[in-house]
Amino acid sequence: MSDRKHMRKVREKRIKSIKGQIEKHTDKIINEIGKLDTTKDYWKKEIDENFLKQIEEDEEYLMEDK
Repeated sequence: MSDRKHMRKVREKRIKSIKGQIEKHTDKIINEIGKLDTTKDYWKKEIDENFLKQIEEDEEYLMEDK
């Protein structure tokens, strides 16, 4: 498999995985009581700063690689 195809597959899998993580974190925000008052804020921040940023970068790569 060429490097381009491999990287494309890796990024597609990562996008799918991150979307699953976002779903889990969102479920935690809605349904769980955090240990501290800041726990839910931490989960929200992780979604906004890490997960969504990574998805955006991967989707940009996939668009450029077409």
